[in-house]
Amino acid sequence: MWQRHLDRDDSKIVDLFSGQLRSSLHCSVCSHYSNTFDVFCDLSLPIPKKSDYGRTVTLRECLDLFSQEEKLDKENSPMCERCNRHTESTKRLTIQRFPRILVMHLNRFTMSRYSISKSTVPVSFPLNGLDLGPFGPVDCGPVLYDLYAVCNHSGTVNMGHYTAACLEEEGWLFKEEKLQSNQAYVLFYELKSFNVTRK
Repeated sequence: MWQRHLDRDDSKIVDLFSGQLRSSLHCSVCSHYSNTFDVFCDLSLPIPKKSDYGRTVTLRECLDLFSQEEKLDKENSPMCERCNRHTESTKRLTIQRFPRILVMHLNRFTMSRYSISKSTVPVSFPLNGLDLGPFGPVDCGPVLYDLYAVCNHSGTVNMGHYTAACLEEEGWLFKEEKLQSNQAYVLFYELKSFNVTRK
């Protein structure tokens, strides 16, 4: 599937920013597994709702929520290839191919039927050594990333502005606590070692 994608769209942008997700469906009736693969240039991560006022959530919690098993039933039930009918199933997302530059978007804006709201939950994230191995193929080993840029959004749903902080040769211009804020919106990570197996 990856080669098919490269045959249609092969560029430096793809080399740097494109990864591949695997969506695994498991039929609860016949236990059949089916996989589909999709190319991504960024991951849109849900932010867990705060259980305690003022609690900071971690990027790991966002990733866990993104990749957690989802139950599909009723109107969401997919067609099982083996049963040849819609069945209750579970769905799980994993990263099949890790990009060199990983862009993660913290999904701070949510829509309801009548309005859009913005989450101001603080999300803490590592500056170095973010391990995405647990979210990849089974037994893929550590896949380590280092942060090199953060895009922030300040303001409300209706108005605000964006700022960015980038890692320079001399280091970060801001102190770490300044980077870790409830305004962090898009995180840019670079694969630490290109020797990591990128499936």
